[in-house]
Amino acid sequence: MEQNFFEQLAAQTKATIEEYKKKSQLYTTKRTIAFILIVISVAAAYDFGHTWLFSLSVAILACFFYLIKAHSDLHDDLIYAENKYQVINNYLARYTGQWSKFPDNGSDFTERGFTQDADLNIIGPSSIYQYCSVARTHAGRRLLANRLTPFPVTKEELLCRQAETQFFIEHPTDALHLQALSLQIPLNHRMDKLLNYLADREGDYPAFFTKISIYFPLLSMGLLVLSLFNVVPMQVPLILFSLQLAAALLLLPKTSTHITPLYRLNKELVYYYQLLNAMQDILPDTIGHISRDEIKKALAPIKQLGKLCVLAEMRHNFILLFLLNFLFLWDFHIVNLFTNWQKKYGTKLTYWLSLWNEAEAAISLSTIGHTRNDTVMPILIEATSPKLETENLHNVLIPEKDSIANSIDLTPSLNIITGSNMSGKTTWLRTLASACILTYAGAPVCATRFAITPMTVLTSIRVNDDMANGISTFYAELTRIKAMITEAEQNKQLFLVIDEIFKGTNSADRIICAKTALDHLTMRNVITMVSTHDFELCRIEVGSELPVNNYHFEEHYRDNELVFDYLMKDGPCQTTNAQFLLKMVGIG
Repeated sequence: MEQNFFEQLAAQTKATIEEYKKKSQLYTTKRTIAFILIVISVAAAYDFGHTWLFSLSVAILACFFYLIKAHSDLHDDLIYAENKYQVINNYLARYTGQWSKFPDNGSDFTERGFTQDADLNIIGPSSIYQYCSVARTHAGRRLLANRLTPFPVTKEELLCRQAETQFFIEHPTDALHLQALSLQIPLNHRMDKLLNYLADREGDYPAFFTKISIYFPLLSMGLLVLSLFNVVPMQVPLILFSLQLAAALLLLPKTSTHITPLYRLNKELVYYYQLLNAMQDILPDTIGHISRDEIKKALAPIKQLGKLCVLAEMRHNFILLFLLNFLFLWDFHIVNLFTNWQKKYGTKLTYWLSLWNEAEAAISLSTIGHTRNDTVMPILIEATSPKLETENLHNVLIPEKDSIANSIDLTPSLNIITGSNMSGKTTWLRTLASACILTYAGAPVCATRFAITPMTVLTSIRVNDDMANGISTFYAELTRIKAMITEAEQNKQLFLVIDEIFKGTNSADRIICAKTALDHLTMRNVITMVSTHDFELCRIEVGSELPVNNYHFEEHYRDNELVFDYLMKDGPCQTTNAQFLLKMVGIG
């Protein structure tokens, strides 16, 4: 979609917010006037004793409560509109480059230790994750991160992921609506402890207490009624009520273990219920892993648990705790209802909420399709050897207006890319490899065509030394390339990306080591991409009969300025620019 679409939507939403704020101020004025009129009418009715004044007071009071309800509903609409405005501005930030300031860049998932995350800007600052993530829950964020991995998936799984993403690409207003609702959830919100409690907790409350919670209050209330007609002394029901309170207080530690979790569930359940209910209205049927029928099954039990939470919160007040247990054995009723709910639905709630997590991941990936006009859904090729075919491939992290597309068809081979500094070699390697990872996630890629066989993506781009463990940059790169060779020898289909091979050592050793390593990496189950500044490698000969292809990026000069076209061309590079760059920065 065009940026103009979101700009117009932002202007409309901002106007709506201003309108709601004006209405809110008007409601405040009306409520104040109504309250004053209630006070005056009640005072007048008390002084003059006219029946019509009492009737007027009741009517004004009814209007006052109506105004409170209407004002509350308007406040909810205002919050939603403000959240929607924030979501729209986040979309606009993806056009202007401000997305790199989004608070969630997924850095907490770098613990998985994938070198590809930093090499390809998958997770972390200024990453693909940061660009697209709209997930609020920890489970949704982790699901998105788990999909952005360098490991291929089955065709069936990929089709499920693509179906989810494609649905939200084709329904941008629905995706925006769900995002606005989800902003009520705190970022990285977790429910795993509560969900585990609900799933694992046995209904171990003694069964006879269920009978006590029903029959004792009924007996006490019946005796209270009889005492009002002087059939039994008032002391009898009071004794029973006191026994009820004593029983409730005696078992308070035990009942609290059941009831306390309900305090924390209330708001969360409201948010999740709203989201699942909205999904039910949006989804036509089963989409990938998201089942509309399962959402329908979830709504009534979640609503029922929400009501239990409200009932539990009533006794959170110290006075109500005593009063409700004194009259009704309230805690016993709540625990009985809660344990019954647990037995019936406790193990299902995790799955129901995971339906929203699935939507979070899909909506996140759909933002690429919403903000770029150059996207296509990749195709998974079924073949016995690796293939990668792409036309007009762009990098999603480069603004569309600034991005230069390139095309390439690859089969098992060694592909050497040369070019001067800043000409685009590394960016192109990252673009190819990250497009593979987006494919496995179920996301669109920025191209007119992208097709691959399932291949594990291994990289050696950002290689750093480790002084604490005495590891040099050269040795760290050796370790990575050794791991590539090990994987290749296990006959796995691989897509290997190596940037400026063995840059951590001298030129003579670099050539020798590179030739040896690349000879091991030129295999029928591997596509290898290598960039280098060493023109000698362009003439490399490997033991295998597989082809060795040379590509290059180059620059030209215009008005004594260095200009790059970022277009990949066949053959080795014939130009250098290091001396010119020295002059540009004032050296030499």
